[in-house]
Amino acid sequence: MPAAVTDLPTALLTGLAAGIATLISAIPAILGALLILILGWIITGVLAGAVARALRAVRVNAAADRAGVTRVLQRAQVRADAAGVIAGVVKWYLRLIVILMAADAVKLTAVSTIVNQILAFVPNLLVAVLILAAFSWLASLARNLVTAALEPSMPNAKTIGVLAYGATFGFGVLAAATQIGVAATLLNILFIGIVGALALAFGLAFGLGGREEAARIWQNMRGAVGDMTQNVPATANASGNGRPVERPQQMSRS
Repeated sequence: MPAAVTDLPTALLTGLAAGIATLISAIPAILGALLILILGWIITGVLAGAVARALRAVRVNAAADRAGVTRVLQRAQVRADAAGVIAGVVKWYLRLIVILMAADAVKLTAVSTIVNQILAFVPNLLVAVLILAAFSWLASLARNLVTAALEPSMPNAKTIGVLAYGATFGFGVLAAATQIGVAATLLNILFIGIVGALALAFGLAFGLGGREEAARIWQNMRGAVGDMTQNVPATANASGNGRPVERPQQMSRS
């Protein structure tokens, strides 16, 4: 049991003195954490600028234009180019490390735990973004190939091309979700739903688009069979022995 407080002013002074002593002893750690934050913030900004200039020098933006990344950034209303986005990701990743170092300096274990979890999640997120970018390019390629292959013979070739795009990009979304640790059960349900919807849409699109083509082929087949039937000589096997029966010539009337 704690001892009973008999002298309140003395107890308050003792607690205040202990708090001030703890604060004074923590001042070096606090100053060190502030110094780490300030210097780290400045250094990471300089490094991010250097990374952006290096990426622009090796023509990363041109590659991003060819891959369609620039259009995605513009649709997302991101004002920075591809090199700037990559440099920004590097900058904030390094700044998270700086925050972790500063939190460890002042023994803030709760902050350190959260920052460690974020740092462990960022690489998986970057890999997921790369997977989405790769599947976006593959989906565009599949749409163009399917549309170019079916457009001469099917009127709804563009619809089937869009379905090919959706199927390919859907696999990319599933792969990216798996990379960032989304529940496997949810992914299985989503995959089954996507496959069923695409199969139904493809069947409807192919049936509606191929109906006229199938009718034309059937008419051509019927016409060909009719021509063959008309060209067969009109001979009958009356006696059943396989020899044609000669018809008698009609007597001319005198």
